[in-house]
Amino acid sequence: MDSLYQFAAIFSALTWAMSGAILKQIKFNRFFSFPFLEATISLTIVSIIITLMQYWGTIFDASSKAFLFMIVATALSCIGIVFYVISIKHNPIGVVFTLCAASTILMTLVIDFLINNVQYNLFLIIGAVVLITSIFIINFESFKNYKEKNTLGIFGGIIAGSIWGIAVILNDRALLEAHILTASITRAVVSIIFLFILSELFRQRIEILTEKKEILKMVIAGSLITLSSLIWLTSLNVTTGFITSIFGNTAPVFALIIGFIFLKEKIYRSQILGIFLAFIGVLMVILFKN
Repeated sequence: MDSLYQFAAIFSALTWAMSGAILKQIKFNRFFSFPFLEATISLTIVSIIITLMQYWGTIFDASSKAFLFMIVATALSCIGIVFYVISIKHNPIGVVFTLCAASTILMTLVIDFLINNVQYNLFLIIGAVVLITSIFIINFESFKNYKEKNTLGIFGGIIAGSIWGIAVILNDRALLEAHILTASITRAVVSIIFLFILSELFRQRIEILTEKKEILKMVIAGSLITLSSLIWLTSLNVTTGFITSIFGNTAPVFALIIGFIFLKEKIYRSQILGIFLAFIGVLMVILFKN
């Protein structure tokens, strides 16, 4: 069963992409609104799951070290969002996403190698490079039309991805001593607190949805991301941060396919090539991950 859980991050990427398709239909004017509302929905869902499983009695059994890792990881993820916002304000989102994905994967690889002393097969690393290349090709049109380069925006994307990579490793270490549901509810609570503080500091107060259709879409999208987070943590619990990052960053591939099928979005030939390379990269990781 553990061997099956190792691929859970791929399904996590799929549910994340599905939530993105729904989010495109929700109008948010302030960036912190969605992650804050998603964290609130996540807290509700995870609390219900914990209640049904009668897990509240052992929810705080994790060591203080594990809680510290989880809290710092969530705080870093929120800080990463800030740099992500800075980056997308100055650059096309396709460029930013490519930079974030590449730096997240590379950061987890470096930390796994230098600190966790994990040795990876050369072909697995080549598979990761192929996947990063596929993400670049998928977003090729964004780079092609990218004329007014902004240095701050470029570094913002790289820093965001690098910070998220560090957060992945911290969560990986925390899960050695903590249950997945403990990690999930900690992520939700810390995110709510941290994002509220950031929204006040950046004068981006959280928006309240009033239309029933918008609320329904938000609940569905938030639920999908909660599911994505639980699946991702499951994968991280049985494999390394580097491999989980590789599988998790297949989200743009699924987003492209879902957008083409359900949203009737145009798909370029270069993007078809990118999808093909992405599957080759993932296949190489699966074959050589041991």
